[in-house]
Amino acid sequence: MKVFLRIIVILLFVWSSVDLKAQVEAHASLDSNYILVGDQINLTLEISCPTDYMIDWPLLNDTIISAIEILSKSKIDSSYSADGNQLFLKQIIRVTSFDSGYYAIPPFQIKYKDPGGQLIQYTETEALLLEVSSVPINMEEEIKDIKAPIEAPYTFREALPWIIGLLLSVAIGFAVYYYMKKRKKDEPVFKTTSKQKIPPHRIALDALDNLRHKKIWQSGRIKDYHTELTDIVRDYLNSRFYIHAPEMTTDEIMDALNGTAANDQAKQKIWQTFTMADLVKFAKMQPLPLEHDTSLNNAIDFVKETMHIVAPENNTTVEDKKVELPATKEGAPLQKVSTMDNDAKKEVQDV
Repeated sequence: MKVFLRIIVILLFVWSSVDLKAQVEAHASLDSNYILVGDQINLTLEISCPTDYMIDWPLLNDTIISAIEILSKSKIDSSYSADGNQLFLKQIIRVTSFDSGYYAIPPFQIKYKDPGGQLIQYTETEALLLEVSSVPINMEEEIKDIKAPIEAPYTFREALPWIIGLLLSVAIGFAVYYYMKKRKKDEPVFKTTSKQKIPPHRIALDALDNLRHKKIWQSGRIKDYHTELTDIVRDYLNSRFYIHAPEMTTDEIMDALNGTAANDQAKQKIWQTFTMADLVKFAKMQPLPLEHDTSLNNAIDFVKETMHIVAPENNTTVEDKKVELPATKEGAPLQKVSTMDNDAKKEVQDV
């Protein structure tokens, strides 16, 4: 009876081991069992096991055997069966060989363990055979020359330095030609665009209009008003007719205006403006309100009537002297007024 029980226990153990191994399967395969020296093929390693099993994947380094080298290894790909109970693992190994001959690839040993057991189990793949042949040589054929290297196409990146060099050469050549041409004609190499110059009459009219709006004489600053008024006219004469009016007396200015094409009416108006300013500054005259505006209006009329006159090419400062002034509208000659230097102060006769 005891012997019968032992036989039953042994059969159960063997049956459980066979059933356990049947649940884990490992396979190895080659794309081809024949290659030439240096060719590359794929070795595929596949394992199927229950999802709750622990698998110890075989560790592969640089070679499988000494004559078969590993070039690359893919990541271990995993997938599941339709019912989710089976796990499928797969890895592709790229191999080659540089020695001709027949090579046996030994089985890959896979270690695994079921969740409830402590015992490590083993399974193996099938062994493989690989034939590596050398390149066939026909000894009866003539020896052929070595093939010339294949010329790679010329890329834009390779041509770019030459293109840049050519463009720089053309630019430098043009710059030298342009410089020599300008130097031969005695012209500046670079033309500077000057800011558009405001005409003198525009500056004077704007300044006179600004003076009107300041209302200086209305605030009691009568001398400042007439000084600024005559300064505007002096600057206009300096810029328009090249008369050095800022440094001249009234008589000198009128004498210089006789050398221009200004009409008598315009000269009469500006003479009245300068004379009124001299009376205010040196005789301390207190003009009527209307006379302030008349001096300003006379200056504006003078600028407008002389703005289109062609100025003489050369005007020099004249000596201080008495000049005959234009006659009034009634025909009677105006009384001469002797203007004064800035340092002198004397009375001026009434007009």
